[in-house]
Amino acid sequence: MPSVQGDRTAGEGSTEIRAPDFSLRQLSYFVAVARHQSLHKAADALHVSAPAVSAAIAHLEATLNVQLFQRRHARGLVLTEAGSAFAVECRNLLQQAWELGSGRLMDHHEIQGHVHLACLFSFAPFVIPPLMRQFADRFSKARMFWHEGHHEYLLEGLQTGAFDLALMYDFEVPSGIECIVLRPAPLQVVLPAGHPLLRRSKLTVRELATEPLILLDLPRTRNYMLSAFSADGVAPRIAHRVYSMTMLLGLVANGHGFSLLNFCPPNTHSRELESTLRTPNLVLAHSHRYRFTRAAAAVVEIVTTLVDDLAFTAS
Repeated sequence: MPSVQGDRTAGEGSTEIRAPDFSLRQLSYFVAVARHQSLHKAADALHVSAPAVSAAIAHLEATLNVQLFQRRHARGLVLTEAGSAFAVECRNLLQQAWELGSGRLMDHHEIQGHVHLACLFSFAPFVIPPLMRQFADRFSKARMFWHEGHHEYLLEGLQTGAFDLALMYDFEVPSGIECIVLRPAPLQVVLPAGHPLLRRSKLTVRELATEPLILLDLPRTRNYMLSAFSADGVAPRIAHRVYSMTMLLGLVANGHGFSLLNFCPPNTHSRELESTLRTPNLVLAHSHRYRFTRAAAAVVEIVTTLVDDLAFTAS
């Protein structure tokens, strides 16, 4: 008599993997809302209606029996602790699905999918435009999205999964963020043309103590710049606090003071600062929680070459 064990097993509870009660599309909607912290912004980015995104989030919360977002008037939709953990899994799953499709349907050497790169605003204009051109020329089936901002903004985006990579300096990097070191970026003194201190090849903070300082007053950047003085027991004479590179360079160029930067754009005048501070590195940072995709690896390859050719020290 033939065995019916297989039929009984199937009837009692199949061991086959079944699809869950939600779709990849609904997961993509959820990840978009987590990225933008707004239903309407996510809908605009996805080119769908806001009610469709709202319905997807409601379905996921009902299916999982968990609250994924807290609704806050000031900040919009903020991930709960459970939502944050779920966002990590969803993002990795979606990236894996993209790579699965790329490997099965196309030449396995061709890169598909998308990558979000964030860059410090100080040198974004010198890296992002050539990177976009090279990436589009080499990887026509992939898309790269760029973002620029200050140090705090980049770190927050890496931790929430909004950014795959961030081109930044490696100071005050929290645990969980991994860094690919590209090159050292020592502090430099930016001075107006013709300033007497430009006759020196190197400067110390003590020589700058009586000079008016133009401080780039941004989160973390501010504290880092001021620590260059406090480390040597010197109090700087802050003349201006600015929030953009354009204003900083404009004030310096017109003789209103000096500033400190790790990257000096072309047509500026700088000298190396002798300091007891650790010299930071320019790095490509990423979170270890999120899947490192082939598209991200392609960006790393191009950025490494671009940064090698970028002059960090002005004349």
